[in-house]
Amino acid sequence: MAIYLSNLRYLVSDMREKKIDLSEFEVQYQRYKFRCILDIGASPYELLIGAIDTNWAAVIYLKKGYEAEMADKDFYKLCDLLELKPGGGVFTSYMFLKYISNHAPHKCKRRIVDPAYLVRYRQHTIKDSDEPWKIYFKGWNNHVLDKKTARNFDKTEKLLGKRVADYCREHNISSIWSDKTNEKKKVTYPW
Repeated sequence: MAIYLSNLRYLVSDMREKKIDLSEFEVQYQRYKFRCILDIGASPYELLIGAIDTNWAAVIYLKKGYEAEMADKDFYKLCDLLELKPGGGVFTSYMFLKYISNHAPHKCKRRIVDPAYLVRYRQHTIKDSDEPWKIYFKGWNNHVLDKKTARNFDKTEKLLGKRVADYCREHNISSIWSDKTNEKKKVTYPW
């Protein structure tokens, strides 16, 4: 069954206006808090939903008209987490996704989404050459100064958004990452 998360259009509109690809918000459902990240730089848009302090997470693809669908495996794991019985009007993915949509803010925050939150969804898609095990942001390397060629744009896009990656491509800038938590720096934009 198609689910339309049309309430997200307000947040998307505000993100476009502010030129922000990634926006984060939290929603309380029963005793669990869910961190939601909306990525409008992805095509189709992606709504990343993860239960905080658990291992449940799902990627919801938003098609034209904000049409969404949750994979059965994600839904059944969610039912286990919430200790609910699926289907039969008791609990459905439709009910859950509508709840998330209806509790999404209409305005986005200007703060940068911590890449550490995106790793659980996207680390497996980062190429080995981009060192997917290095997940802590360290800074930017402006290759205009050292006359080298920037790289790792795909990793930058997956963890910081398309707009940031496009800027890096245009200005020959690489993002720098570490696998050591003590080297983690506050995330900034390269501009």
